[in-house]
Amino acid sequence: MGAAPTSDVAVLRRLADRVPSMLAYWDADLRCRFANRAYEKWFGRTPESIKGRHISELLGPQLYALNLPHITAALRGQAQEFEREIPDPAGGPSRHSLASYLPDIAHGVVRGFFVLVTDISEIKRAKLALEASEAKFSGIISISSDAIISVDGDQKITLFNRGAEAMFGYAPDEILGQPLDRLLPERYRADHQAHLVRFACEPEDARAIGERIASIVGLRKTGQEFPAEASISKLEIEGRPLLTVALRDVTDRKRFEAEQALLAKSGAVLASSLEWDRTVHAIGQLVVEELAELCIIDTIAPSGRVMRISVTCRDPAKAELCERLGALALESRHLLASRVLETGEPHVFDDIDDALISANAREGEHLEILRAIGPRSALAVPLIVGQRVLGALVLVATTPHQFGARDVRIATELGRRAALAIENAHLYESARRATAARDEVLGIVAHDVRAPLNAMALATKTLERQAAVMEHPRARHAVEMLATSLQRANRLICDLLDVSRIEGGALSIQRQAIEVSPVIREALSGQELVAAEAGVELAQAVVGDVPAVCGDRHRVLQVLDNLVGNALKFTPVGGRVTITARVRGDDVVFSVSDTGVGIPAESVRHIFDRFWQAERARRDGAGLGLTISKGIVEAHGGTIWVESTPGQGSTFSFTLPAIQAVALQDACAAAQAS
Repeated sequence: MGAAPTSDVAVLRRLADRVPSMLAYWDADLRCRFANRAYEKWFGRTPESIKGRHISELLGPQLYALNLPHITAALRGQAQEFEREIPDPAGGPSRHSLASYLPDIAHGVVRGFFVLVTDISEIKRAKLALEASEAKFSGIISISSDAIISVDGDQKITLFNRGAEAMFGYAPDEILGQPLDRLLPERYRADHQAHLVRFACEPEDARAIGERIASIVGLRKTGQEFPAEASISKLEIEGRPLLTVALRDVTDRKRFEAEQALLAKSGAVLASSLEWDRTVHAIGQLVVEELAELCIIDTIAPSGRVMRISVTCRDPAKAELCERLGALALESRHLLASRVLETGEPHVFDDIDDALISANAREGEHLEILRAIGPRSALAVPLIVGQRVLGALVLVATTPHQFGARDVRIATELGRRAALAIENAHLYESARRATAARDEVLGIVAHDVRAPLNAMALATKTLERQAAVMEHPRARHAVEMLATSLQRANRLICDLLDVSRIEGGALSIQRQAIEVSPVIREALSGQELVAAEAGVELAQAVVGDVPAVCGDRHRVLQVLDNLVGNALKFTPVGGRVTITARVRGDDVVFSVSDTGVGIPAESVRHIFDRFWQAERARRDGAGLGLTISKGIVEAHGGTIWVESTPGQGSTFSFTLPAIQAVALQDACAAAQAS
């Protein structure tokens, strides 16, 4: 029998796979329906892995974005042909390609498009080389905004276009025939000479110079250095190598990158503290490290008076002068920032001379200090929050014309961020003073209120004894009500003090080993009379072998009392309140469950808020019990939460560290310290 006939499709498939160009078909949804083997060489992807995939998955975000206008046009029925560089998946040089997008139209509907991509890298290089050779004689290269410079085998300059003239500041008759070294800082010349010699001997025709040299820096005629990007190519003309360098000044891009880095740094520095003094110091240090030799910060006090709050300098030798300048009491007319404080707009002093200093300085020490510092230029920007001018940030340099538009832009943004940091520091300091004043008043009031309460408690005990002797039921009931009220008043004072300590981070925790079952029994026994009066059963359940916990016994009992007391308020007659304990990892979980009314879902998020109480609660407290419980648990390193189903009861749970886990942590810490 003869061999089975090969199908037309298989023949076409083999034919397509032999084509070195990429050949594919993409439908209207940009999904691949066919691709030949060339895609494996170009993109490192087999046709099987591409089929059914979206074209963006093959091209990647950047290349897809570049090709999208051509894809869109092809789907409108417009044939496309364009050139594009495609990165080598193996990391080699990019391939220059000629791409054709041919719409597949049937009955007036675009069903997709064919793609044919041909590698024209060799053609492109030859074309570029030819254009460079022709440009040497025709002057086409001269119109490029980039610097294009050719050197011969002796590294003497033979071509210097207009872009190079503008970039370096030399006229052609000044530089042609001169060594390339004249365009480079001296410290880089040896490396660049060696690089050009190596490149002239190597087989490759073009290369980015930065691939072999760490830094590209140009040197203008004025002596100013500038960062650059450069690529180099070579041709052999009449048996001699001709090296051509295309160089681009990237000063503006580097400045932009530096600006973004500075702003990123400023965000981290200004967010590092809410302390007023540290914030102001951080602003001054940031300015003198990055932008100026001296930084002055003036603010407007609530009274309207301008106050100098900081003077920072880069030069340690001028630190004393800056300290003296910062200590002077000055009027607004003596400040460089006076105009900025009035208008809220930046202001640049390009050339500060002695006449300007004398006209604006206060006679005596102020004038002496300014002359010693020697300011020659300054930039003042406002510190603004919203529409309110808080003050001014002044940058000072000892050289004239130091600050340009770029400096105004970056300093203004830095001033805006600094103003927010200063405002936040002010607010934080005000809040801290208010909290301290509140705590002081609360302590005084608690002390003063307890004195009459103690006297009333002693009188109540006397009345209790007399009521017992008199056997007068109404009198005894009144005395009991008075005693209960005194207990509530004392508890309210203790709760307020506890909340104050928790918020101030001063809650005292005396850690010790606490056996779980005994502490639960003690908590329940303290609530037996209340539970009996409410007709509610108390129960406990310790699940498994529960270890001791590490904590403050008095505070743990306080949490359990709060949770059990809270549960009793919401549990009807015949209900039950249960304390359970179980192990969870390195923690012991305590839970207080009730069979009460439960908590509505909208109330759960407020349950631990200060002074918040459920509407159906008996208001015999200030609504601080759960807030205090949360603070105590978190001071132990635990967490507290609630789970509730309306009509079925609630469960409040909290964790405390098991004593073994704490001991292990202490041992690890001791081992690291040693």
